[in-house]
Amino acid sequence: MKVLPIKNEYRAANNIKNNTDKSIKHSNTNLTDLNLLNKSYRQVIFKAISKENLDLVQKIPLKDRLASMFEKFLQGDLILIGENLNKAKERMLNCVDTLDCAIKRIFFLPDNSLNGYLGFTKNREGLKEVINLNDEEILLSDHTSHKTEPLSPHNSFFVLDGDILSVQGKLLEIKAKPKVNLTGYRKSFCQAKSFEKDINSELEKINKKTISQLSKGTKITSSKVTFKDVGGQDELINELKKSVIYPLKYPDVYKSFDVNKGFILYGPPGTGKTHIARALANEADVNFISLNGVELTSKWVGESEENWRNLFEEAKEKQPTIIFIDELDAIAKARGGQDVYGDKVVNQILTLMTDLDNNGDNVFVIGATNNFNALDSAITRSGRFSKHLEVKMPDLDGTKKILDIHTSKKPVDESLDKNALAKRLFDLKTSGADIKYIVNEAHTKGFERQHIFEKMENRTLSSKDIKDFYITSEDFNKAIKAFVETRNGKERKAIGFNK
Repeated sequence: MKVLPIKNEYRAANNIKNNTDKSIKHSNTNLTDLNLLNKSYRQVIFKAISKENLDLVQKIPLKDRLASMFEKFLQGDLILIGENLNKAKERMLNCVDTLDCAIKRIFFLPDNSLNGYLGFTKNREGLKEVINLNDEEILLSDHTSHKTEPLSPHNSFFVLDGDILSVQGKLLEIKAKPKVNLTGYRKSFCQAKSFEKDINSELEKINKKTISQLSKGTKITSSKVTFKDVGGQDELINELKKSVIYPLKYPDVYKSFDVNKGFILYGPPGTGKTHIARALANEADVNFISLNGVELTSKWVGESEENWRNLFEEAKEKQPTIIFIDELDAIAKARGGQDVYGDKVVNQILTLMTDLDNNGDNVFVIGATNNFNALDSAITRSGRFSKHLEVKMPDLDGTKKILDIHTSKKPVDESLDKNALAKRLFDLKTSGADIKYIVNEAHTKGFERQHIFEKMENRTLSSKDIKDFYITSEDFNKAIKAFVETRNGKERKAIGFNK
């Protein structure tokens, strides 16, 4: 017998989850937004059919009117049958979990001869389903075997042409076509409302969100920064591996741990705090959100807090996620001053961080600052940004590693003594950013020495010019000299004190 409840045998035979248990959701939930459906039903305002027309069209058998609707029946259509539209709507709201696709069009066939209410949809397999909108069982008879199946309230069967439904003794035959062509009369016996524009817009948003959460391996980047590109911070990297990467990759091992979700990277400017955070996100292969602390600040009251709530919500939707906040001290300064709105932002961040811990979300928040002492004590206490990691100026060995990283892809003269150059850079107390600047400046000085820019201007540059080009110790000497002059020019003298 082909008449089977879609809630059990039919769905099981097609590897579709049994939906009798209300706690089990459809496997294709990304195509069904129940809130949107509820909203759609509430907004249905049909153009009423006059009583005269209703009395007239009801002389046409309901089975033929329904068959006429089936001729143009599409997936995403919902047909409601009953005496009163509002009652049909309320009853359908109690059966929304029977739907396996978003409803785009709703048709109402008013009828007072059925002694009840029914709904019809076309499921994902292209079969018609009947939904029992009544508080009592209805019966469905297979026209070939004449066996009868009961359909409990708020559940659905799939139906075939020739099957007969019995609603409190009233019979309704399922037909493929009406006895006569009723195409020109549909507007007389059917009220219709289309939600295609709204539903398609929502489906586009849902599908974009779904696609964006595909396998992490689909990320496309031209060059990924990894820990191999970070020099002189081995101790810090090991700590980040133990605190972030391992908990993400081996969650079962960390079940007994209270995994810390908040970190503060602090240290002098140019030591590579942002660089380290990007490398961490790539090593963990997770979503990465990077922003400056003041980027979410708004001049409008309450809007800054909302921006932070939206940021954390986005991070949770795409988790696992690492949020990196540069210049954390710009928005998390100690509270209690005259900046009332700033205090509210700090309070909002504290609440969001607490929620991450309470909900167990796979979202890690890393703040960076050059001024750790300016941070609010509630931000730095255990339970929020409780792990504080110093990003130190590189030692001599770290300076060598950073120099190697930044010169690895550049045409450096083999006679260059990198050890001596690294020692010189270390003595100058250069940061990672300083070393990167000096290497690039040496490259520029080399181009000037070989008249590369001049040849570009005159369009006389040849591939041989580039092939024969190398950065020499002379170029580095000029670059270091320019760096020292620039840095000395930026140094500020103490005000109000004499040496």
